[in-house]
Amino acid sequence: MTLFSQVGGVSWTLCQYSREITIVSCNALSSVIPCYAVGQMQKLQVLNIIDCDGMKEVFETQGMNNNTNSNGGYEDGNDGTLAIPRVNNVIMLPNLKILEIMNCNLLEHIFKFSTLESLKHLEELTIRFCYKMKVIVQDDDGEKTTSSFKVVVFPHLKSITLEDLPELMGFFLGIDEFQWPSLDKVMIKYCPKMMVFAPGGSTAPQLKYIHTQLGKHSLECGLNFHVKTIAHHQTPLFPGLDSIGSFLATSEGIPWSFHNLIEAYMAYNQDVEKIFTSNEFLQLKKLENIHVSWCFLVEVFEAFEAQTNSSGVDESQTTIVKLPNLIQVELTELTYLRYIWKSNRWTIFEFPNLTRVSIEGCNMLEHVFTSSMVSSLLQLQDLYISRCDYIEEVIVKDENVVVQAQEEEESYGKVNDIVLHHLKSLELDSLRGLKGFWLGKENFSFPLLDTLIIKHCQAITTFTMGNLATPQLKEIEIDFDSYYVVGEDINSIIKSKLEVGKPF
Repeated sequence: MTLFSQVGGVSWTLCQYSREITIVSCNALSSVIPCYAVGQMQKLQVLNIIDCDGMKEVFETQGMNNNTNSNGGYEDGNDGTLAIPRVNNVIMLPNLKILEIMNCNLLEHIFKFSTLESLKHLEELTIRFCYKMKVIVQDDDGEKTTSSFKVVVFPHLKSITLEDLPELMGFFLGIDEFQWPSLDKVMIKYCPKMMVFAPGGSTAPQLKYIHTQLGKHSLECGLNFHVKTIAHHQTPLFPGLDSIGSFLATSEGIPWSFHNLIEAYMAYNQDVEKIFTSNEFLQLKKLENIHVSWCFLVEVFEAFEAQTNSSGVDESQTTIVKLPNLIQVELTELTYLRYIWKSNRWTIFEFPNLTRVSIEGCNMLEHVFTSSMVSSLLQLQDLYISRCDYIEEVIVKDENVVVQAQEEEESYGKVNDIVLHHLKSLELDSLRGLKGFWLGKENFSFPLLDTLIIKHCQAITTFTMGNLATPQLKEIEIDFDSYYVVGEDINSIIKSKLEVGKPF
């Protein structure tokens, strides 16, 4: 059953057999379930409430014990029919499984504590865009003391989603303990004032991760966290995307700081310029995956810059940023992205376990790796780059990075070898500006490379300037034509195509 606009003339007796009710844009409602309708909702399993700006409570509490008529009966407040009397511990919605509430801007809470016993079958709870929401469960005013401590069990609740609730302080702020034996998904996004989930403690043995607008976080304290008020006021736990990455050390121990971020994802955001600032690098030890699409990023990782002496930082010091668990990077349709990770004389990035990199539709991107990173790419197996018009080289020499040993070797006529030990698959597609994979003097070796595809790269003149070793590569695909390369190298194939004037 779906109710729109004004519902004052609808008798709730029509809902007694409904298993699903959706209420949309009913601004005249101050509450969804009136006192007199409690006994008529026993079969309800799914309740959706959307765009009800006049609603102040989901379950009516005003006059809950004062709905008797002059004859001692109980009126429904509408047509004088008898209804079940409303008391605090009444079983309200014993079969409710799914509750979703969106865009109800006067709503400050969802449940009273005394109603929780009736929610034994609740499986999914989703609250979004309720800008005055302070708590999900409100304690019963004046009815509980510290001696009446209880343990609340939600035996079937599997999913909790709390999104864009700027005033939310916590799920419940009372002293009681919550147990969630089936809970395996929690998403908390854009709740900047949330300092605690439930002060009395929470037990959720099936919960392995918490999802936020930053991504997926591993659990260290579960839902049992408490953020100090001072730290909270100094730094939001869920910063806006224009200030993303502003966590302080005081935020460690909460379920959603950078130090336990294992998967970062962002999509369709036009405000943020950098995902990770230089202040967060040392906290990203657990980061495994990065997925970013359709954003106006300039950089994914912000490099350190020179510091003045007054800051206490040695200008000559180089910081090596190692992300030991990063496995996969996937970047799609980032129109303004210029750098993924920009090394300079103050910052060198290392990715010892990076396995797969996929980049598509990043037209302003200038390169993928710098020369100082290559030696750390010990596990890279798959590299896919497509539709990045500004890339001239996949790997470039670091700007302003002076390595004395390298200069000495070059002065004696030595040429360093660069090895990508585990790279198996390389695909370069529709890179209009690409001149070569690597245009330095160094020799390149791909011991395990067995798949090489080059398509629609009109500007390419060579693959590498130095010698190239690909012992496992039998053939390459260039613009849908296959070439047998045993006994030859890639550079000779590219040169022969240029000589006969065959376009890429």
